[in-house]
Order: sequence, then C-alpha cells, then structure tokens
Amino acid sequence: MRSWWLGPVLLALGAVAQADPHPDTSPESYLPPPPPPIASPISDHFALSAGFFWGSANTFGRFDSAAGVEGTPFTAEHDLGLTSQARQPFIEIMFRLEERNRLRVDFIDLRRAADRTIDRTIQYGDQTFLVNNPVHSVFDWRQMDLTYTYSFLRAERYELGAGLGVHLLEAEASAEIPTTPQYADFNGAGPYATLALDGTWRISRHWALNARANYLRIRIGSVGGMMGQYHADLQYRWKRNLAFGLAYRRQEVELDLHGTDPSGVLKFTISGPELFARLSF
Repeated sequence: MRSWWLGPVLLALGAVAQADPHPDTSPESYLPPPPPPIASPISDHFALSAGFFWGSANTFGRFDSAAGVEGTPFTAEHDLGLTSQARQPFIEIMFRLEERNRLRVDFIDLRRAADRTIDRTIQYGDQTFLVNNPVHSVFDWRQMDLTYTYSFLRAERYELGAGLGVHLLEAEASAEIPTTPQYADFNGAGPYATLALDGTWRISRHWALNARANYLRIRIGSVGGMMGQYHADLQYRWKRNLAFGLAYRRQEVELDLHGTDPSGVLKFTISGPELFARLSF
C-alpha cells in the first residue's frame, strides 16, 4: 500500500539537507542596512545648476593707437551708452571624481551694443571720434571656466578644497561712426589661470552654505592681468535630488598692455544676485 505522505516528507528532508548548516545568528544579521548619507553638496557626485543672474556691469577702457598715442580713458556705460544691465540665464555643472576631487564648469556670454551721440572727443585706438558725433559701439565678453579643487578637509558637515582654474576668454570692443570710414576694433582670445578655494558648510539637513573664490594677478614684462571671481550661495535641499538657492556673484578683470598691438587698459566688473535650482545625485 502506497503511503500518500511519503512524497512530501522526502521533499522536506531534501530542503533541510540543502540548507546552510551554519546560519548567521549574530545580532548584526538582523539589523537593517545603514541609511544613505544625508544629501548635501558634500555628498553630491554630480550637480547641474540653472537659474537667472540679475547682474550689473561696469567697463572702463583706454585703447592706444598703433603709433603709440595714448587713447582717451572712457567708461563704456557713461560715454558710449552701453547698458549696465547684465541679466541673463546661466548654467553650472559640477562633477565629483571619487570623494575629494571636484571639477566645476561655468559659462558667461555677455553681449552689448549701443548708439549714442558722444558729448566729448574720444581717441579710440587709431580713430578720433569728435564730440557730437553718433557712435555705434559693441562690447562682447564670452568666458568658459574650468576649476579643479582637491578637498584637503572633508567631513560629514564641512568641506574645503583648493586647486586651479582655467578661464577661456574671448573679448571684442569696437566703435564706429555709421556711414563713414571711421571704425576701430579691438579683440582677443586666450586662456588665463587662477588659484581656487571652494568650501561648503552643511548647516542642517536641509540648509547648506557654499563659498568659493578664484584669483590671480600677474605681470610679465609689459603685459599685466588680474582676474578675481567670488561666489557665495545659500541652498535649501527640498528633496534629496533637488535644491533651491540664492547666491551673489562678482567678477573683476583687468588687462594692462604696453608696447603691444593692441595696447591699452581694460577693467571689467560684473556683479549681482542669482536665483537657481540645483539637480544633483
């Protein structure tokens, strides 16, 4: 007579034989996995910030002639009528390589043009623009920044890094009296390097304060230059991967060229507040 219960019993014995003969009965085996670290700029490995910059610009220049005649110092906003507003959207990208290496990428593209009847005579390079003449002027500034920092201090609530910045610059300044041969154009492009500091303090689970600076002043022979960039922001982490922030940015650039073509002086400042959203993981 076949026993109906024999089959289930044999299956149960086989399962017992295949089970782990030494199961982990330590207290740690019953604990849940540790929670992920608190999301903050310190723990982010990638971040994309996008927002709007309510900036103002101030431009001082003096362009000398090829024959060495010193040009007239002028303020582009006052003397040539260029707008002082530098309002535009912006994006910024941050990559974290391993734990302590960060690479930040920024962009600036500011283009201005104006038509104005000048109220004084201006020597602009090789051209002399006489008083009461209508002058059409253009000032374009394009810039891409790549900044690498290594975090020599890093903990759960704070981070401080130092490194180098490389700034790819392109500028053009021109002026003309329309329908006449009077036209002058000064343009140039090239890289500029700065020293960088970048710090973060996580105030609480949702709030973080960030500040950074790039700066270098250098002179080689008759060519001198300075660049300073300063940025500070307060972020509110609404969701784990989404934050909102309010920031203030200031940038100063100085070029002093003697005995070169072109030659002269250019001082350019842009500053103002920013409002942004930051997507990160």
